[in-house]
Amino acid sequence: MANNIYHIAAAIISLGLPATAAADDLTKEITVEKDIVVQEREAQKLSQLPVFNMPSIENKKLSWTDRAIAAPLTHDITRLAPAPYAASIEKSPYRGYIDAGYFPSFELGVSAGYRIIDNDATRLGAWLQYDGSNYKRNNREGDKLHINDHTATIGASLRHSIEDAGVLEARLAYSLSAFNFPNIGSDGISQTANSLQAGIGWSGAAGSFLYNAAVDYGFFNFTDGHDSGMGTTRLKPLTENHANIALGGSYGFDDNNFVGADVAMAFAGATNTMKVVSTESLFSPEMRGNYNHGYVAVTPYYRHSGSSYSIKLGLQLYDTWGGDNGFRIAPDIRADWHSGDKFAIYARFTGGNPSLNAMSSLFAVNHYINPSLAYGDSWQKWNVDAGFIIGPFSGASIEAWGGTGKAKNLLMPTLYSNFDSLDGLYCAIDYTNLHYGVALNYQYRDIATLRIAYEGAPQQYDKGNAMWLDRAKNVFDAKLTVTPIEALDLSLGYELRSGRATYEVSPAGLGHAQFSDNLYVQRVTLGNVSNLHFGAAYKITPAFSVGAQLDNLLNSKWDTFYGIPAKGISGLVGIGYKF
Repeated sequence: MANNIYHIAAAIISLGLPATAAADDLTKEITVEKDIVVQEREAQKLSQLPVFNMPSIENKKLSWTDRAIAAPLTHDITRLAPAPYAASIEKSPYRGYIDAGYFPSFELGVSAGYRIIDNDATRLGAWLQYDGSNYKRNNREGDKLHINDHTATIGASLRHSIEDAGVLEARLAYSLSAFNFPNIGSDGISQTANSLQAGIGWSGAAGSFLYNAAVDYGFFNFTDGHDSGMGTTRLKPLTENHANIALGGSYGFDDNNFVGADVAMAFAGATNTMKVVSTESLFSPEMRGNYNHGYVAVTPYYRHSGSSYSIKLGLQLYDTWGGDNGFRIAPDIRADWHSGDKFAIYARFTGGNPSLNAMSSLFAVNHYINPSLAYGDSWQKWNVDAGFIIGPFSGASIEAWGGTGKAKNLLMPTLYSNFDSLDGLYCAIDYTNLHYGVALNYQYRDIATLRIAYEGAPQQYDKGNAMWLDRAKNVFDAKLTVTPIEALDLSLGYELRSGRATYEVSPAGLGHAQFSDNLYVQRVTLGNVSNLHFGAAYKITPAFSVGAQLDNLLNSKWDTFYGIPAKGISGLVGIGYKF
C-alpha cells in the first residue's frame, strides 16, 4: 500500500502504537490556510504512550497537499504559491526546551532539544526523545502478561538558506527500541530493534521554474529471531537497507497555471528473510536469504487555480520489480471548489503511489511484527475520494466524506495457527477500500470547540477501510476543548471503535469460511476500543507550563493487535520548560 496509507494508519488505529520519530520527508511546496497557526516541531512524538503536545524550537517543513479541509471550514482553501518555510513563520525566542511526564505504574516520556546555530541563514539543532512503558495486563485467555516497551531516539537537523539560490536541508536520527514480544500464553521473547534514518535535500527557483531534489537512506534490523517451530531451530532476524530519491520541478506560466513533474525512485534490500510456503494442509516457514525490490514512478501534471477553485490533471507512470513486477499507469486528478466561506467541495481520482512496505515503516505502526519476514510492494489500482463542508454558520459547520477504490497487495495483520515462527505476520490482500463519514463542528468564540464525528466501513477479509489495521466497522469520536482563561486549556473526549477484528487464515479449512480455492478465513474479534480521555495544560509563564493527559479512564479491555492487551488507565503528568 502507498506510504501515505501507512502514515495515516499510524494515527488512527488502535491505541498505544508507536510512530516514527524521524523528521518529515523533504518536500517542495506547502498549503496554507488563513486561520492556521503553524507550530514549529523538532521531531514528531513517539506515541507508544500518551504524550504531551510539546512545542519544539527546531525549524520544520510543511508537507505539500492538494487540499486542506481541517474543520471547521476556513475562509479559503485555494492553494498559495510555494514559499520558503521560514519566510512566513515567526522565529521562536527560545533555543532549547525540555519536556517530561510520568504516570504510574511506569510510563515515562522525555523530550529535549537545543538549537546550536540559530541565525537567519542557518539553523542547526539536536534533539532526543525517550518513551517507555512497563505494565501487566490479562490477555484474552486470562493469563497475566508483563509487557514492556522502551524507545530512545537522538537526532540532528540542519536548514541552510542561500539567498536567491535555494535551501539545503539535512537530517539524521538513530532509534533504539527494546521490548518483549508476548505470546498468547506467556511473556514471550525480548526483542531489540535498531533504526537509522538520514536525508538531504535541496530546493530552489530559477525565475518561474521551481525545483527540488532529495535523497533518503534508512537502515533497520532486529537482533533476535523467532522459534522456527521445528525443535530448537531459531530463525535469523532480518537486516534491511532502503533508499528513496525524489526529484521534482514545475514551471509557472502565470499565477494560475503550472506544469510540472515529480520523479520518485525507491529501493529496499533485506537479508536473512523468510517466506511462507503453502501446501494443501498447512503453512510452513522457509528461509530465502536475500530479497531486493524497488520501483520508479514519474508523475507529469498540469495545475490551474482560480479565485474559488483549483484543478490538477496528472498521470502517474510507474514500474516495479522484485515482486509483482509490471509497468502501470494511474490517474492523478484532483479538484476543489468553494463558494464564499460557507461551502467547499473536493474530489480526487488517484492511483499508483507504490510502497515498498519497508520493515521500518511497518515497525513504526506496530512493534509486534515478525522479525524475519520481508514483504513485496503494494499500490493503489485506483481510488476515488470526495467530500464537502457546509458552514460555519454561527460557529457551526458540517463535514461529509467518503471514498472507494482497489488496492493491490495491501498488508493486513493475519493469524496463522500452530506456528510460533509465524507470529506477527501480515497477509498481502487484493483489497476493496470503502469508507464514509460525517462530522459536526462547533466553536464558541475562543472559549470552546466541539467536534463529533462518525466514520464507518464494511468488514470482510478483502473489504473495509484500507487505513484501519484493526478492521473497525464503526468509529465514533467526540471531543470538547475549553479555554476558560487564556493560560488554561482543558479537553474531554471519547472514542469508540467497534467491530474490531483480525482474520485467521488456514489452507485446511477446519470449519473456516472458504475465501478462494485453497484459502479459508475465520474472523477473530479484537474487542471494542472504549477510550474516555482527559487533558489539561496550564501555562504558568511563557517559558514554563504543566500538563496532564489521561487515557482509558473507564479501564476498558481490548487487544491492540491479537494477543497484545491494551494498557489500563494510562497517561502522562509533567512539565515543559523552554530556555
